[in-house]
Amino acid sequence: MRLLQKTIRSYIAYSVVVLLVAIPVFYFSIKSLVSEDADEHLQTIEASVRQKIVQAVQTRTLTQLAFADQDVTLSPGNGSLAFDTLTDEDIYDSVVHEHVPYRVLTSQFMVGGTPYLLRIRSSMLDSQDLIENIVYVQVVLLLILLCGLLLINRRLSKRLWKPFYSTLERLRQYAVEQGESLPLAPTEVIEFRDLNRSLKELTLRAHAAYKAQKEFTENAAHEVQTPLAVLQSKLELLMQTRPLTEEQAGLIGDLANAIQRLSRLNKSLVLLTRIENHQIKDTELILVGGILEKSLANLQGPAGGHQIDVTKDIQGDPVVEANRSLLEVLVGNLLSNAFRHNKAQGAIYITLTKNQLKVRNTGRPAALDPQRIFQRFYKESQDRNSIGLGLQIVFQIAAFYGWALEYGYQEGLHTFIISFA
Repeated sequence: MRLLQKTIRSYIAYSVVVLLVAIPVFYFSIKSLVSEDADEHLQTIEASVRQKIVQAVQTRTLTQLAFADQDVTLSPGNGSLAFDTLTDEDIYDSVVHEHVPYRVLTSQFMVGGTPYLLRIRSSMLDSQDLIENIVYVQVVLLLILLCGLLLINRRLSKRLWKPFYSTLERLRQYAVEQGESLPLAPTEVIEFRDLNRSLKELTLRAHAAYKAQKEFTENAAHEVQTPLAVLQSKLELLMQTRPLTEEQAGLIGDLANAIQRLSRLNKSLVLLTRIENHQIKDTELILVGGILEKSLANLQGPAGGHQIDVTKDIQGDPVVEANRSLLEVLVGNLLSNAFRHNKAQGAIYITLTKNQLKVRNTGRPAALDPQRIFQRFYKESQDRNSIGLGLQIVFQIAAFYGWALEYGYQEGLHTFIISFA
């Protein structure tokens, strides 16, 4: 969720709560005021009518007393207890053929020792309609005000946060290997200005670190590989000297193997560093099938030596945009892993489809740890020629190009799948 959306949602939630609370409170407040006004009106009428009743009783003309208003009725009382009550009643109106709300005052009092019951009612229909109209207008005004505030807040927030989103877009487009300063638009907001200054300093330090690491990688590839090559050549010359005992030849062979392993380790670590730092840029459209055939041809000697049966199922030939050398390393490492960690008279099954390369091989009769198999220097075999970086390189190349890499163990076969799309 975007920050702006989260802010607006908070405003909306608060406004909805305020409306849900304010509208009923406003309605009942207006209704209470109207009821109080009606009660005062009924009490005023009661005082006037009661005075007329007292005068009529004194002049013995009560039977002649009549009320033109049908909302005032007088009847004999019950008991000697005096009381006044105000109630709300719905009374059927034969004129409009519906129940009409009334405010009713019922008063019992004594005049000359005789109880009388006075009932006065006042229609609340007009007041009820007025209250509903007032509440309706108030709700509409609050909704208009709320929508206006949200709209203004949204537009204002967009304008205030525009420098931030501009900086974010520049960061997405920034490449540390270009060596250019991060171009950021000027802003009047102090916080965003401080952010831009910090980002510029950070990108400059990142480029300096990248440049130093790149120089180290290039120097390591050259400076380490050169003495290794010299050692290898000297050992080959030493192997040709005479006389040479069998024990000396074995020691020299072990040294040569160790140097070759160290050379492969150096090359693999340098390649991993270059991949992780995005130092490999040259790409082209490549047919995976051609790379697969080339890698298989290079490994046919080891396959035949171990009597490994290779079965190919070519259902398609995917075209990928990648660096040719990296793709050759990826395919070669997958196949080499299948050959190296296989068993005598084992089998390898290679399936190539339009979007996928699947390599399955026999070997250890148990699944490998899927959480660790692609980690550096992780090995579960005792092969001294393995340096433990082959699958890590495969993983880094696949991640570099956004390809999915999966491992599974099914039907006694270790399965590696690379999905190119």
